[in-house]
Amino acid sequence: MSKFVRKFVENCMTCRLSKTSSGKVQAELHPIPKISVPWHTVHVDITGKLSGKSDRKEYVIVHIDAFTKFVLLNHTTRIDAKNAIEALKASVSLFGTPVRVIADQGRCFSSKEYREFCDSHNIKLHLIATGSSRANGQVERVMSTLKGMLTAVETSERSWQDALGEVQLAINCTISRVTKSSPLELLIGRVARPLSLLSPDNNEVEIDLSDVREQAVQNITKNSNYDKARFDATKAKILKFNVNDYVLLKNEERNQTKLDPKFKGPFKVIEILDGDRYLLKSLTGNRTYKYAHDRLRRLPECEVPLELDDDSDEHVDEDA
Repeated sequence: MSKFVRKFVENCMTCRLSKTSSGKVQAELHPIPKISVPWHTVHVDITGKLSGKSDRKEYVIVHIDAFTKFVLLNHTTRIDAKNAIEALKASVSLFGTPVRVIADQGRCFSSKEYREFCDSHNIKLHLIATGSSRANGQVERVMSTLKGMLTAVETSERSWQDALGEVQLAINCTISRVTKSSPLELLIGRVARPLSLLSPDNNEVEIDLSDVREQAVQNITKNSNYDKARFDATKAKILKFNVNDYVLLKNEERNQTKLDPKFKGPFKVIEILDGDRYLLKSLTGNRTYKYAHDRLRRLPECEVPLELDDDSDEHVDEDA
């Protein structure tokens, strides 16, 4: 009887749209290959509104080096392509052009202007699938730390804008749980003296930068393998979709009420991407979307469209 009920539910369109998924999520962690070169791969994100009136909101654009974990913080009052490009230019002026930039699908990063800037400087722009924050976990962890530190600054009746440089230095002087070294130490081979030290040590410690970085690579690899094993152990095996399959897409919880359908669609899988991601096409137009496997569910076979106009119009990535 249970098999019959399961089969019935799996082929009921109303059930597939309105009910949440049960059991283990089909997912697998795909760590980004670690390159032991500072500022080779850079993660970028923008905080939510930190302060300011409705007509002048204030944010921080965060860049973090994937290897050293070095952080650059840029204050801005607008989330747009222009300010995102200016922040990237500021990092380039210090460390040169990165090989790869990893960002979410925010409009400032997926904009034509930002893409063109990256292309003109031979930067590979990698936009993570919508709703897959774990793909940009580097910057997500820094965001949590940053907001806590800025809140502490505000509580002490100081301006967080004025203290942003000190906060940046404090983060870059803190020993990373992963690398076992501070970002500044891995970047320049020097243990910095934060401004907050009451009795700074004037004796410079000699550091073998190559040895420190080699040890950091080993620590990063060990931690990455541990995180993958722990993550995968709690997830179900992925039953992959194929090109031309039809799927339903999980709705964003923040954009719906309790009684809204949990999924929407159908969408057609038009390309299989790396990292268990798919390029989807709406059946009502030519808009395309990038989503991870764990946000999709298969369309009941009885609901698969018999015919579909496979025109050759150009696909355009859209922020869902």
